[in-house]
Amino acid sequence: MALPPPSSRLPDFRRASLAASRGRVGEGAGPRRRAGRSRPSRPRGGDAGAEASGDDDLVVFENKGRLRYFQIYIRYDVADGVKVCAKLSAPNTSTRDVGCFDGSEQDYGPDEFSYTCNFEYLPPLILTCLLPKSYPSKDPPSFAVTAKWMDGPYVSQLCEMLDTIWAELSGQKVVYQWVEWLRNTSRSYLWTDGSMTLGPDIATHNTDIRAIPRTKSLESVIPLMLSYRSKKRYQAFLEDLHMCMICLNQTKGSKFIKLPCGHLFCVKCMETLCRMHVKEGSVFQLVCPGTKCKASIPPYVLKRLLTKEQFERWDRLLLQKTLDSISDIVFCPRCVIGCVEDEDNNAQCPECSFIFCSFCKGPWHPGKQCLTPEQKIQLRKASGRMTEREVAEELRNIRELYKDVRLCPK
Repeated sequence: MALPPPSSRLPDFRRASLAASRGRVGEGAGPRRRAGRSRPSRPRGGDAGAEASGDDDLVVFENKGRLRYFQIYIRYDVADGVKVCAKLSAPNTSTRDVGCFDGSEQDYGPDEFSYTCNFEYLPPLILTCLLPKSYPSKDPPSFAVTAKWMDGPYVSQLCEMLDTIWAELSGQKVVYQWVEWLRNTSRSYLWTDGSMTLGPDIATHNTDIRAIPRTKSLESVIPLMLSYRSKKRYQAFLEDLHMCMICLNQTKGSKFIKLPCGHLFCVKCMETLCRMHVKEGSVFQLVCPGTKCKASIPPYVLKRLLTKEQFERWDRLLLQKTLDSISDIVFCPRCVIGCVEDEDNNAQCPECSFIFCSFCKGPWHPGKQCLTPEQKIQLRKASGRMTEREVAEELRNIRELYKDVRLCPK
C-alpha cells in the first residue's frame, strides 16, 4: 500500500505534535525514551537519533506503523541578548486579528502600550518530526515547529526555511541540518539589530499549518518568559566559577551564597561569619561583608547557614536587642513580657495586667519616691527573706553596677 504524501497527514500530525509538546508527551503519544545531554551519536536507524548537539533534548515516541516519530527541544540561548518588544493591549479593549512580526516600530494607538525587555535565554523551540518510509530518497519529513512565545508569522518563516533547506538537500538526510539551522542561524533570520516585536493579538491568518505559535495573550506569555529566563540565569550561576571576596578561593556557584544586595560569598565563609556573630551575641552585625555594604542578611539565608539551635538563638537575641533598643519598652517583673512605659514611669503588663513602676520594678506608687536598691535589700533582710551573706553579696553587686553609671540629676 502506497504511503500518502506528507501533506495529507499534516492536520492529524499537527494535533499530535501539539498534544505532545504540552507536557513532553501528550495523551495517546505512547511510551517514549529520552536522550539527555550526553554527547550526540550519529543517527541509528535513520535520523531518529539525530540529536544534533548535546545541548538539545531528544524525545523519541513509540514508532507508529514503523514510522519514526520524535521531538527535539532546541535551546534558544542568545549570548548577547535579544530585545523583545511586546505590544500589549490596554485593559477592556477589543482585540484585532493583527500582529507585528517584522520587528519594526509601529504606532499601535492609545489603546495599546509596549513592554521591552532583554532576553539572553528564550524558551526552547520544539521540532517534531515524522519520518515517512520514503524518506530521504523521495519525501521530506513531516514536521511541526512549536514556539509557544512567538507570533504565528515568525514560526511560519521558520517552516518555510526548513522547506528551503530540504529543497537544497533533496534526497539526503536533513534533520541534522534543520536542528543546526534552528539553533544557530534562525535568530538572525527572524530579527535584525538584535530586536524583535510581538504583536498584541494572536494572529490566526496566513499561518503555516505546520507552525504552532503562542495561543495565549502576551500578558500571560511574558511572565512565563521572564520566569524561564530567571531559572536559566540561576542554572548558569550554579555552573559558573566565582571568586569569594573573603577567602579569595574560586569555586562553582553551587557552593556560593548570593545575597539580595547582589554580593556573593562562599558558603564556608558565610557560615563561619554568621555562626561567630550568633555565638558572640552581635546579631546586629549580621550584614553583608562586602566593602561599604551594610545590607542585612535575610532570615531565609541565615536559616541555611545556621543550625536549628543557632537560628533559634539568633531569633531570641534579635528580638531581645530590638526591644532593648526601644526607649519606651520595659519588661514586666512577673512574666517578662514587653510593655509600653508611660510618661509617669509606670507600665501595665498586657499579659497579667500588673501595673508596676518602670524604675524600681515594684507596684506602681504614684506620688511616692522609689526605694533605693539598698533600702529594698534592708527591707528584705528585716523580713527574713535574705541572709547576711546574701545581703553583702547583693550590695557588692550593686556597687559594681553603679560604679560606671551616672544617675539622672532629677
